Amino acid sequence: MRIRTDGDYAHRLDVIEAAMDALDENTKTAAVLAACEHARQDRRAKAKALEHPDMTPELAEVLSTSELQLTYQVKTTLRTE
Repeated sequence: MRIRTDGDYAHRLDVIEAAMDALDENTKTAAVLAACEHARQDRRAKAKALEHPDMTPELAEVLSTSELQLTYQVKTTLRTE
């Protein structure tokens, strides 16, 4: 797979190089693969966090990113019998 980083896509190189630094990878390919794996694990962890009893709407907002928005709602039911 090739990722264009020329012209209008030059910003992609900055993002990939930032991933190389953040994920301590030596190659662009390794950084992209590590970032994809991180995203997969992060999504699972966030889904689990949304089920945690200490979750709040504010914390869900903090955990959200531009690529993955989280919402949390508290639903209650009151029954009288």
